[in-house]
Amino acid sequence: MASGCGAWDEVERQFTLPRYQALWRYWRHHPPVHLMVAAYLGIKSGGPPPADEMGLADLLAMFGEGNIG
Repeated sequence: MASGCGAWDEVERQFTLPRYQALWRYWRHHPPVHLMVAAYLGIKSGGPPPADEMGLADLLAMFGEGNIG
């Protein structure tokens, strides 16, 4: 998971609501560097990928009906 929280299983076991709130308070004053750089460069996250990007179905179609592997 992004921003140093660890694997999802680990997060599920140890990441409680009070810990989340403490981390959120910390990030409000010390945001993760990747978010600051993205904001500085004007990079916005979210939204669907561009339509011209190749998806998994397109990649698999390149191999035809044959078995991969």
